[in-house]
Amino acid sequence: MKKISITIFGLGLGLSVLQGSSLKEALENADIKGFAFGRYTMMGGNDGAGQRYQFRTKVDLISGEINGYSLTGGIFFSQGSGTPDSGNNTDNDIQGSRGVRTDMSGSDVFNINNLYINKKFSITKTSVQLGQMDIVSPFTDKSVDRGIGAFVQNSDIKGLKFSLSGYDTWMTDDIYVAAQASKIKNDSKKGAGIGNNLFIAGVDGNYDLDEGSLHHLNFKLYDLWAHHLIDYMIFGELGYKYTFAEHVYVKFMGQIAASGVNKVAGFQSKSLYLSGYFDNKVSAESLPSKPAQELANNRGLYNLQASMEIHKFYLEVGFAGSFGDGYGALLDNVGGFNTAGKVWNGSQGHGADGFGFLGSGATKNTSINALYAQMDYKIGSFILSIDGAWISGKNNYPLLSSGSHTLGRDYRGKVAGYPDKRTMDASFVEITPSIAYKVGKKITAQIYYGSVFGDISLNRTRLQITYNF
Repeated sequence: MKKISITIFGLGLGLSVLQGSSLKEALENADIKGFAFGRYTMMGGNDGAGQRYQFRTKVDLISGEINGYSLTGGIFFSQGSGTPDSGNNTDNDIQGSRGVRTDMSGSDVFNINNLYINKKFSITKTSVQLGQMDIVSPFTDKSVDRGIGAFVQNSDIKGLKFSLSGYDTWMTDDIYVAAQASKIKNDSKKGAGIGNNLFIAGVDGNYDLDEGSLHHLNFKLYDLWAHHLIDYMIFGELGYKYTFAEHVYVKFMGQIAASGVNKVAGFQSKSLYLSGYFDNKVSAESLPSKPAQELANNRGLYNLQASMEIHKFYLEVGFAGSFGDGYGALLDNVGGFNTAGKVWNGSQGHGADGFGFLGSGATKNTSINALYAQMDYKIGSFILSIDGAWISGKNNYPLLSSGSHTLGRDYRGKVAGYPDKRTMDASFVEITPSIAYKVGKKITAQIYYGSVFGDISLNRTRLQITYNF
């Protein structure tokens, strides 16, 4: 309660400063940031089915500065789904013009996105944010994960940027979607936030190693702690880039993440699914006559990548693997990990797959191997791309409903939050060609066809138009 009072006091103080100055001056220097997209997705194959539309808008208005203070406020709107499943069609993907009914699914929401005061100091390169804001870190998705608290950033030392943030209550989109999908009776608080106090500290570094900027080094080092939930969540990244000429370079990068779950972990939330998650995980996710889906307490990931650009051509190849007794080492299913492929780490659309805290890698005795590559070629305003990935390991991979009821298949357990869907240790290949068309720097139209084959057989076709403010 004390931290809440401090946050409210800081927000009120900033508002009083703005109110005491010229509103016209603040609005004249205002800026708009965010994005909007519309997309159509169709799933097919033996383990995929369904089609859906999805529309999403995130808009923030940032006022002009007055005495170093500014106010950021925004909205978030999302309707439909980008991950259709068996039985889904587009019939209900539009609603009446007099307002969106958000109870159609957990994905249909209209909400305040950000509302915080920002203060920049003149004597130091330091900024402070207080209020409701996006959680910006390598562990999260900065576009949809948010909390109420404070964020401080300092860049007084050349080449270094230090960050420190703390949140009294917070929620990630992956965890929110899993809670919404759960089938627990009388759970009327599925979207309730998480009250485990969350703190994140980190440093980002960028250095040119010579006067000609031929050699460039970058790094990240972050740690996260959540009271009675996460003892540590560490992310590290180190990259080296050698530039031969403009748009001609080679780069090598390594990433690592590790997390430890608290021994008495529990979500402080009014959501019945979340508050009972750790007590009920084994019974909720295990199958009869199969090994228990126990919790992985120590989880780890690593990623090694090499990339190059030669004018209009870009290539990256890499390998991601895991260590510890699981691989759910981040809060988000992607976070700051840079891999290739458009389907394998997002076929479910939330943290059930990938590297998320409640995902498949949250189960004990799981591991993942991902060999991947991506090639791009620019022709005018067009970008022709192809992604490829080979996935293997004891990955406890989540299946859609279409692939969860096949006779003779060796299922391992149930998907977190989805009691009707199954998991299995799967090896498969993804190949996804795509075409993107850019109109300036703000508008992008893209179409891709992703094909997955091996132990899993499905495909995804997606057409999307995005506008970035």
